[in-house]
Amino acid sequence: MPYAAIDDSLSLYYHVKGQGLPIVFIHPFVMGHNVFMHQEILSEQYQTIFYDIAGHGQSSPGDLPLTIDLLANHLKKLLDHLGIEKAVVCGYSHGGLIAQEFALQYPERTIAVILAGGYSELNNFSPVFFIKSVMYLAKIRQVPIAAKLQAKLNKHYPEDEEKIYRYGKKSDARRSYEFCKTGLDYKSTYSLYRLKMPIMLVYGELETPMHHYQDPFRQAAPQTQVVYIKGGTHQVPPQFFSQFNRAVDRFLQPINKRWELGGKQ
Repeated sequence: MPYAAIDDSLSLYYHVKGQGLPIVFIHPFVMGHNVFMHQEILSEQYQTIFYDIAGHGQSSPGDLPLTIDLLANHLKKLLDHLGIEKAVVCGYSHGGLIAQEFALQYPERTIAVILAGGYSELNNFSPVFFIKSVMYLAKIRQVPIAAKLQAKLNKHYPEDEEKIYRYGKKSDARRSYEFCKTGLDYKSTYSLYRLKMPIMLVYGELETPMHHYQDPFRQAAPQTQVVYIKGGTHQVPPQFFSQFNRAVDRFLQPINKRWELGGKQ
């Protein structure tokens, strides 16, 4: 199995499929790369990169407590390992915080940013309550319960639930807690003006408590595009994958043409 050695204590599992413009997918807490199983079809047009963050899936937990800053650095080292100079970063929910921080730290290596259910800070009740509930389960070492909840929320086909659950319950309790906590503390709102690359935010039409999170992006980075998935909830990439994949492809087509004309730079 392919692993990237990040430091002496940490190896990240990854899965690469396809060729072309590189897109790296970043998953939320108490899950792993297979929550993007229905995005693998994008490998017909792009180089798709899926990985498990530290302490999740088949990646080791490492010795250091997780922060969004550290997780962005892990992603940079993964791309170094793969020999990928620049990539599109696509983060889902909490994974979008890693995508944002990567783009802020390494703008020269970020072709574009895609956030599904994304936010620059958390400031309303429903997502905070859910995250704190997962933190409590991680604290009392009940990660399988959190994984079961995530699997139920993120399944499209009945068989998806078992796949996501089986993988999610591998999550390390401490690292799961830390990933949740560092996301609650994270705030990039006043740094968004530094993002000059193309940005797409994708929200489910029905996840109205999350829709206001687009506002800071639109104000600070006017190149931001916002797409609503009809009938969609927060779990757009796994549950409404056909619409999500089409939105990603539409967004990336002009970027891909420029990338190819520019000698893949």
